[in-house]
Amino acid sequence: MMRHLIVLGLVLNGLPALADTVFAEKTIRAREVIAADAVSVKDVDTVGAERSLEAVIGAEARHAIYAGQPILKTSLMQAAVIERNQIAPAIFILNGLTIATEARALERGSVGDVIRAMNLTSRNTIRAEVLEGGSLKVLP
Repeated sequence: MMRHLIVLGLVLNGLPALADTVFAEKTIRAREVIAADAVSVKDVDTVGAERSLEAVIGAEARHAIYAGQPILKTSLMQAAVIERNQIAPAIFILNGLTIATEARALERGSVGDVIRAMNLTSRNTIRAEVLEGGSLKVLP
């Protein structure tokens, strides 16, 4: 009985538990969308690191991540679909009325972000939500 308690105490208090950690297989540049061939999973426990490939593949690197380094959760962000100065379709919908135009993005943005853009027809600055596919939904 005493032997089991000692073993249990060592496992809980002294020995680290191993968990999966995602590592960079090659250098990933800042703002690069992470591809499947750029990462792998190793059986190592790293505090603050991503644990699954699904959470990493398709995300964008906030800064350069060098080959062999673990990929930290703070190193990732949702991939941008709109780049600064990109021209994108902009749609305004209100009470069944739909107005479509083009706008120049004044900021980068991911799906769901609200960014500033310039209506190319009126030259007014607008606020718009970034939609899937890179279009903008003008906010009232």
